[in-house]
Amino acid sequence: MPYGTPLLSDLELRYPFAPRSRDFFGFIPMEDSLASRDVIHHAQHRLLSSLGRVKYEPSISELVEFSSFFASAFVASQDPVLTSRFSKKESERAREFFVKEGPGNKVTVMSECFGAAVPEAGSWNSQPNYSVPFEVYLSLVSKYGLSREPKWKLARQELGGGMIVITDNLLNDLFAACALAAIAEGVRNLRKAPLPKQLSEVKDEVLRYVPSPRPRTNRGYLYVEDLLTHPVADGRHRLTWLVLAPFLVNVKKLDDDAAIERIRAFVAVAGETSAMRRFVEYNVRRARRNGLLPPTFSKLKAEHPDLYSLLPKEVLASEDARSSA
Repeated sequence: MPYGTPLLSDLELRYPFAPRSRDFFGFIPMEDSLASRDVIHHAQHRLLSSLGRVKYEPSISELVEFSSFFASAFVASQDPVLTSRFSKKESERAREFFVKEGPGNKVTVMSECFGAAVPEAGSWNSQPNYSVPFEVYLSLVSKYGLSREPKWKLARQELGGGMIVITDNLLNDLFAACALAAIAEGVRNLRKAPLPKQLSEVKDEVLRYVPSPRPRTNRGYLYVEDLLTHPVADGRHRLTWLVLAPFLVNVKKLDDDAAIERIRAFVAVAGETSAMRRFVEYNVRRARRNGLLPPTFSKLKAEHPDLYSLLPKEVLASEDARSSA
């Protein structure tokens, strides 16, 4: 380890996606980390493990183990399928560590990794419970895009006195879901940086085993085309970030300016404010940055019934006609 570099803590080693872990990695010059063949070797094995090709065995060197996570993330950023597989595997690995933490440590880890205060709230049937103000919960769920999953909707949580009570098992799941989103976002952000030349061989070797993505049909998104021609007055904000921006950017493949203009035309029917315009611009960029996809018609109906109920009758009629064809 370079002279003057602080020692790795257990938290930094177990949860390398945490902000302070990234800060620690900043102390180590990239060229020094990637000069180690052990780091390169373990990075390749981490990636192959995420693809189910090998069983990963952690390094006995904490610094090699820690650095190989970041080297792996650089390579994973080069392919969207590898990004997804790597993020999922690393979040599962982090969950295994989190499950074994004591209640007090879990509180610390949630705070350090995600900035969320989730204090203990006694126990039930010998299992610890935790509490969180509903505003903090909503902020966490929104930040990591968990609101798309019914499991994390506020209506499904135990709420009392403005606090949400979370069981130990549910906290484990919440941690893993946030970790998956945080790792995936971090990996996608690395796409902007050039791949270090030391990792070129690892990339070539690992990408041989990445499965080709299944062809995607856009049939489930045809309702969005109909919706764009039948603007609504209610639900414009949620339709913008959940449906319209992801559809125009990641399904229709429009550039940001074209997507923004299409959405502005949609929302302007009920009046456009400067705040609404900024909201549209932000969510177009967010959809591109995170690779978000809109819900299909069936998923919108099942998981977002409030938005589904706002769809104009013309949109529903067109979808009925397609289903009957």
